[in-house]
Amino acid sequence: MKKYILTLLLGSFAIGATAQTENPRGIYKLMTLIGKSGEVNSPYHQYKVCTDSLTLMVVFGRNGTFQINNNDRMVFNYTGDQPKSEDDKSILIYDSNAEHFTEKWWSEYPYHIIFPHNDWCVEKYKSGEYTAESRIAFDAMTGKTEVDAKNPLTGTWRFIGELDELRDLKKGLAKLHERYPKSKYYNNFFIFTPKNLVFASSGSGIVGDVVYDGKKGYTYKYNDITRKVKWLSKDRIAVELHTEIGTDWQILERVTDGQTPMSHIISSYIQRSPRALH
Repeated sequence: MKKYILTLLLGSFAIGATAQTENPRGIYKLMTLIGKSGEVNSPYHQYKVCTDSLTLMVVFGRNGTFQINNNDRMVFNYTGDQPKSEDDKSILIYDSNAEHFTEKWWSEYPYHIIFPHNDWCVEKYKSGEYTAESRIAFDAMTGKTEVDAKNPLTGTWRFIGELDELRDLKKGLAKLHERYPKSKYYNNFFIFTPKNLVFASSGSGIVGDVVYDGKKGYTYKYNDITRKVKWLSKDRIAVELHTEIGTDWQILERVTDGQTPMSHIISSYIQRSPRALH
């Protein structure tokens, strides 16, 4: 699957690029909408992650939560601003390069406050624009957090499942690995940075503050819950999880394959929607 996933084009691009017919690649924020009331500033913290394999939409809500989905089900390549025919209602991508792009899509929303009904809606996107929370989330999902000797929890961890006790750990871990690709935990990541903890999955995420207690545990300020940590090995930990009937353990394994959480999430969507490659 790796051969289908190309590196996200993030960061700086060559100064002076003037082409407006490039395929958008990178992370872009929705800036304005042109709908039934003319052009307005976007009320949504909405982003498009444009790659050579598919296009993901990430929308940030309240209290650090965000949603990731593949509702476009297509690669955003330049099309021009005109449909092929009067009956063609395909998404159009134009005025596009590394810095911005425009998306034109056919709206069938009958009562939306902004989107028109049975008419085109135009969305204008720009790269390099982030809110404080979205910057933290995207940096975590697309970067490689280095392990800090003082806070060895820093880095990216994959949540492989839960165990109710750790006595027969070897047998329990074998079962978790066997079930993992089909489990509800598949592609659930805990990304510990020096000041934040980002949970990200193929569907949703949360950004919160974190305070470390060395190797012993951490306090997640999103809901002020303190979690103790039991180190199983250098790259494997069990995190205490209190339930109504006792204590369970969340098993996390450090991601060491060189891929970012975003790459893994993209891969999971490709596996579920192979048409996105065409």
